[in-house]
Amino acid sequence: MPGSADPPFELLRIALRSRAATVAELAGLALRSEPEVRADLVELAGEGLLVLDGDRIRYRAPAEGVAEAVRHRVEDLGAEMDRRLAALAALVDQVPGLAREWSTGAELLQPLDVEIFHGPEAVVDLWHLRQGREPSRRTDVMLPDASRLYVADPDMQQVWHDAIRGEGRHARVLAALEDATHPEAQERIAQELAGGVQIRLMAAPPSWFWITDASTVALPLVWGERWPTSVMAVRSHVVADLAGWLFERLWEQAVPVDVESDGWDSLLVLMRGGATLEAASRLLGISERTGRRRLAAAMEHYGAASMLALGVAWGAARSR
Repeated sequence: MPGSADPPFELLRIALRSRAATVAELAGLALRSEPEVRADLVELAGEGLLVLDGDRIRYRAPAEGVAEAVRHRVEDLGAEMDRRLAALAALVDQVPGLAREWSTGAELLQPLDVEIFHGPEAVVDLWHLRQGREPSRRTDVMLPDASRLYVADPDMQQVWHDAIRGEGRHARVLAALEDATHPEAQERIAQELAGGVQIRLMAAPPSWFWITDASTVALPLVWGERWPTSVMAVRSHVVADLAGWLFERLWEQAVPVDVESDGWDSLLVLMRGGATLEAASRLLGISERTGRRRLAAAMEHYGAASMLALGVAWGAARSR
């Protein structure tokens, strides 16, 4: 089906070599039944790799077909992201009211576990309360705006690092590219990495939130706020699963900070997100000269004569 992980490329290779004009002709060449070949052709056509018009097959140049397949996959992921984001935003709007109804209408039942904090330190206060009550083994944080954290509070930072150290514990922060490239943030980033925090970057995280131990989610009362002054903690596996899915998909696409690599992928992802070569190189712990050398190697590898051509070729290769 469209968007599947492994389109039937072997059949596509046979089709491109032979330029078979019909489903029957291609089935004969591939030594397969017509229904099987048609099913694979429908999938290939759904990816944009060729055109199936009834029994007739029309072909795209490989580069054009792959580019179309890339576009389809990006659109599919983007649409799914949009659906999940919309669902999470809708839950944010409904949770406080639902909690009130639950408490009013079912006094003998355990109340829905929702706590709300207000004020400029609401994010910090909520974390301290939850951590003091039940230390978490895993914490994932979406942090669109880290400007308030450029200068660390030593006591708060010590508590944070102590909480994430030890076997089976981890903390991941998904931050905005603009924060990580800000000169004032460099020392804090180094401190967090040294403390064991995993940090990845993306262009624009959609909203502040955090998840602890796959069961509790902290959310802004107004979805999309970068550093909220009204937040709530919700203990709910349903909400945590939804937020966790979103975090994992964005984490997969984001770029690790300060990870040495012989390749060029992380460098190109950062630059695609808007970082300069200098800023991207610094974040990856390499010199600008090394960054330029990796770009040159990437251009030679893909046979690209310009950065634009490199971006197209590299994007197509990553999607396969």
